[in-house]
This record gives sequence, structure tokens and C-alpha cells, in this order.
Amino acid sequence: MSGKYDVIIAGGGPAGSSAAYILAKKGFKVAIIDKAEFPRKKLCGGLITHKTMKTLEKIYDCDEQCIIDEGLIEYESAEYSVYYRDKKIQDGASPVPFRFVNRETFDYFLLKKAANAGAEIFTSEEIVHCNYQDAEIKTKSNKIFKGKYLLGTDGVNSTVRKFVPYDKKAWRENMASTIEITFDAKDYPREVKWPELYIGCLKAGYIWVFPAKDKVVVGIGSLNRCTTNFKETFMNFLKSQGVEDPYSIPLQGFPLPYGNYIKDPCYGRTILAGDAAGLVEPLFGEGIFYALQTGRYAAEAIAKGIVENKDPAQFYIPRLQKYIFPEIIYSNRLRWTLFYSQKLLKHVSFKIAFKSLPAMLAEMIHGIRSYKFLLKKKWD
Repeated sequence: MSGKYDVIIAGGGPAGSSAAYILAKKGFKVAIIDKAEFPRKKLCGGLITHKTMKTLEKIYDCDEQCIIDEGLIEYESAEYSVYYRDKKIQDGASPVPFRFVNRETFDYFLLKKAANAGAEIFTSEEIVHCNYQDAEIKTKSNKIFKGKYLLGTDGVNSTVRKFVPYDKKAWRENMASTIEITFDAKDYPREVKWPELYIGCLKAGYIWVFPAKDKVVVGIGSLNRCTTNFKETFMNFLKSQGVEDPYSIPLQGFPLPYGNYIKDPCYGRTILAGDAAGLVEPLFGEGIFYALQTGRYAAEAIAKGIVENKDPAQFYIPRLQKYIFPEIIYSNRLRWTLFYSQKLLKHVSFKIAFKSLPAMLAEMIHGIRSYKFLLKKKWD
């Protein structure tokens, strides 16, 4: 027995580290268990929106300049381009810049913040069994961790989630697949100055080309049940970009929650947050913000539940319903509106959307406006 804790956190990504930091700062005994050794590689476009910066400031009391001074921002640009296949629809400018981080550096920074706050970190410990009713886990090395509560933030392939009674069919129906390649900027056929989005190559997905520090990140993501010739589509896109022999490039991919969020991710003494609960925005696939924010919500709910001897779900679920679920629901509706309309109007539907409201759409992505009718969004 490795000891009893107030909270066991499975997964040391942004959701787990932010939750551990909050709980440890409040004086709770917390353990993070992760199968990886940090810093670890993490496939991700690394987009940091305005709402993400504000959440980092809220959790860590580290404002925009602090984040920049820490060297976490590898690239930023207020400009962006949207394409329908090879046809440019819009060059736009956002009222606040799009920023990009390297997840290896970013996640390690957050994990160290949790450790410095007093959380105990157990890396290279793979979870193999979970008793969600008793908030107990067992690792591959036969260590047993027991807590008052267990927080599952161990990503889209969550081991903790496998042991709770969630709707597996609904989860599978709304999973996406992604492939991502990171090029050295000097090896990419052209200069990439700002983020580019390519729509129309897939029925329910898109291709992205993101700038990074001396790098170019190119990826493709699409809903599995709507996708055929996924790899071939990506290879053809790379050829159109001037990449020679893309078939010779080693490919890495990862699954992505894409509209399969769990509406009640609380199971007795076990709670899910971030990707483990499918809490990812299903139009552009933004996940870092939702991981940080739901990790924060879960931690604050658990802390209040312990202090007041109440079920944390009564504090966690209402905040998800008020702030998170509307963004997921309405971004999903916008996704299907745009993707279905392309059957009839092809690039025209996207052209109308992006040309008529470029600044407001950028504000929507940044969280200044809501996906719900582009209304001004107030976060807590």
C-alpha cells in the first residue's frame, strides 16, 4: 500500500496537474499517477486560446506576461487563413493572438507546479485496475493507491474510464482519429507564418497547418464514422503542399473525443475530467482549455465536498452544465451545419461564414464569444 490520500489523480496532463495544484494548495494530500516519465512527448497542435490564458492566470496566478516569460509560448500570430480544399476562403485577423506551446514543455511545467505545491508525483506507474466505488487503483508494479476520491484525468484512452459504467456505444460513435507530423521549418516546402485551416477535404473533419518554433505542425482529424480513405486524403494534401514522397514519413496518430462528452462524469467516489470525459470542443477539437477548466472544476468540487461532507457531483455537474456543455453542444451544431451544407454549397457555405464575421468567429474560438449564437461569453 502506497498510502491513503485525500485525492488520487490518474494522469499528469493539464487536467490532472491543474487539479492537483489546486487541491495541494488547499492543504489536501494528493497523488498524481502517470504511466509516462516526464517530460514526455505529446502529439498536439498546441493551440492556446485567450480563454486558456485566462484560465492559467486564474489557477496559477500567472498572467500573460508570466506565461511568456516562462518560455512556454513558442509562436504567436493574430492572423489566420481558412481554405476550402485548395481555395482560400479568408485571410483574417483575431483581436487577440493565437498562441502555440510545445506540449512536452507545457505539460512538464504544469506537473512541476503541482509538485511544488505539495502533490506527490508517481511517474512510470501504469494503472492496471481501478475500483471506482472505493477510489482505489492498482499499478503494474503492484502499488495500491487509495483515496477519499479518485479523479480520472488520464486522457482519451483513460484506464479509469474503462472501469466505470459509461455508455461505451455512444463513446465509440463519436470518436475521431488524427494524424500529425512535425516538420523542421527549413524542410517544409514553404514558409508558414500563421495558422491555416483546410476544410472540405473530409466530410466531418479538417486539416491544420500550424507554425511553431522552427517547426511546422501538420495534422488531419476526422470523425471515424464519417471517414473513408483517411490516410490517403492526408498523403494527397501533403503532396499538394509540395512534400516529396510523404509515404516515406513515419506517421503518428491519436484518437480524439469529437462530440462524445459524458454528461454525468461522476461515479460515486470517482470523477472524470478533460479528455477522459470527452470534454473537448467538437468543431476544432480544442482540448487544452477544457482540460484545464474541468480539472479546476473537479478539484474545487472535491475540495468543497470533503470540507462540507457532501457529494462533489452537486458542485461539479452544475458548472459543467452552465459553462462547458453549451460550448460543446453549440459547436457541435455549428459543425454539422457547416459540414452538411458543403454537400449543397461546397465552399460557399464556409465562405459566407468566415467572410461575413471573421473577427467574431475568432472571438468565438478564443472564448470571448460563445458558440451559442456568438453571444458574449462570461466565464467564471
